[in-house]
Amino acid sequence: MNRHELRSPEPVPSGRSAPDLPDPPPPKIQVFEQRLGAKRHEDSWNRSPNVTGKGAIHTRTFHCKLSDDGLNFLDQQVNEWLDAHPQYEVKFTTSSVGEFQGKLGKETHLVVQVWV
Repeated sequence: MNRHELRSPEPVPSGRSAPDLPDPPPPKIQVFEQRLGAKRHEDSWNRSPNVTGKGAIHTRTFHCKLSDDGLNFLDQQVNEWLDAHPQYEVKFTTSSVGEFQGKLGKETHLVVQVWV
């Protein structure tokens, strides 16, 4: 037989199944979802946010690159998070600018904390 000829696989006799193969290992590549709610830390909060207007109980931190697209994305993420949690009352916010290590070196980011 030369290398261009293909051999057909041997048929499995009827009444017998192919040998059980072990399950393949789980994939090593993991996908991290960018949408909020993928990881809901609020479910593990012991203190519920109060709506009296006094005192913050928890904080949620957001950050983005300092670019028009980054700021638009930050607005979208904060608004989606607030829409998904209408029971929370925002007490105050903080913001700062700093450097984050990115794929291509250091990138300037805006960091916003929303206190509820």
